[in-house]
Amino acid sequence: MRRTPSHRSARATALALAVLPAAALLTSAPSASAATQVISISTPLSTSLTAASAGLSFEAYDLTLPGFAAGDLAAYLDTLSPSSVIRIGGNTVDETFWTSTGETAPSWSMGTITPPDLTALANLAKAGGWKIILGVNLEEYDPARAADEAKYAQQDLGSSLEAIEIGNEPDLYAKYKSSPSQFPVDFAAYVTAIRQAAPGVPIEGDDLAGAPNGSFQQSFITAQKKLSSPDVMELTSHYYPLAATTCGGSPTISALLGTSVRDAESTEAGEVTAAAAQLGVPGVIDEGNSVVCEGQAGVSNVYASALWAIDDQLVMARDGVAGDYMHGTVEQCGTAKPLYMYYTPLCAPTAADAAAGLLAAQPEYYGLAALRDVGTGEFLNLSNPVWADVRTYAVEHSDGTMTVVLDDVDNPSTTGSTTVQLDLGASYTKASEVSLKASGGLTATNGITLGGQTVQSNGTIAAPTTTSLSVSGATATVTVPAGTAQIITFSK
Repeated sequence: MRRTPSHRSARATALALAVLPAAALLTSAPSASAATQVISISTPLSTSLTAASAGLSFEAYDLTLPGFAAGDLAAYLDTLSPSSVIRIGGNTVDETFWTSTGETAPSWSMGTITPPDLTALANLAKAGGWKIILGVNLEEYDPARAADEAKYAQQDLGSSLEAIEIGNEPDLYAKYKSSPSQFPVDFAAYVTAIRQAAPGVPIEGDDLAGAPNGSFQQSFITAQKKLSSPDVMELTSHYYPLAATTCGGSPTISALLGTSVRDAESTEAGEVTAAAAQLGVPGVIDEGNSVVCEGQAGVSNVYASALWAIDDQLVMARDGVAGDYMHGTVEQCGTAKPLYMYYTPLCAPTAADAAAGLLAAQPEYYGLAALRDVGTGEFLNLSNPVWADVRTYAVEHSDGTMTVVLDDVDNPSTTGSTTVQLDLGASYTKASEVSLKASGGLTATNGITLGGQTVQSNGTIAAPTTTSLSVSGATATVTVPAGTAQIITFSK
């Protein structure tokens, strides 16, 4: 997360201005539904939805907060997935100071991270069953200090340590803008120091703000290809499709849910996977969300973001991205930027709650939670003639069941239901449906339910209430209300 937009944020700004209002907030009555459309499901793709596809990203500064690991975050993690990834990084990875010896922090530091903070992080990881990517400061160049932090992280986190991340968005550092060739040199120095202090610890990079197929990334890949094996176990990038008004954008709900954003996300996924393939490693978007520069009120923090999150996560995974981690915070809801972000999946209702780590699910969290109802498995190929309105995915599970997601991003105040006929590609005998919906439409901030349930204040959610759906062999007809996501599991 950078406080000023990268060139990709500028691209997103132009995109936001150009998007047609597919979900425009009008006040007219919903239009009549169109004729039934046929969606045909066929052969498996080469990509999968895994338990670790959807992860979370937090600021390094959050480690200094007393409530970060002390409250109910572990329960919220478990509700999303039994085992995924938390990435600790963001702008503040380069604005916080690590010390294991009690040194006084320098003037540039906004907070100090110490060994007890990593112990608390380790306890959180083990309680939630998630792994940790830990960022170390690169902008304030100090390989030995970063190596010391990696050593303590390895000791405390053990197998819960996914990787050490070196810096945050180095392509935006002034020193590398003026001398891009210096970055691979500095990265290599950090790798050497870290491996000496913490032998065997995995390392990831290069954590770019810019395009995955840009010259900065390619220079890094070229340097890595000269090694006997890459230093990095995965290649990482950041992605926000739109820019906030504070960064020159004009984001709207219609832009977020429109076809141009969706096309851009699919393109981004292709660039990420192609870049990583050059090194033979997975491609991961380890930080991203709806709108760069801490999000946009009325867009990032409303129910529309839940429908967007489902589609974003599924298109990224379907198109080959190994992980897509939503950036957020545990700060008090609605407090000042940059530490509070409108797009955050979680935040604390009061200052006292923030100190105790007692969080509340925000609209986007529901979109991420819906992925657990989808389940893990292989993506199936399908036709999607109404994709501009209903984003459709099919996932085949190892037990022979199949789940179809019908994510209707249309505005319910202006658009009626869409009826689709699913040609399932095989015969099934029964189906059950889980719905994500909001009583207040796309702009709702509450009244959101997943399978008829709401996320409780302790981070749990009850088992969903399901609806039986009629199946006729290899065919099912489904009517999807605008502004809802239907998750349908078919059994033989």
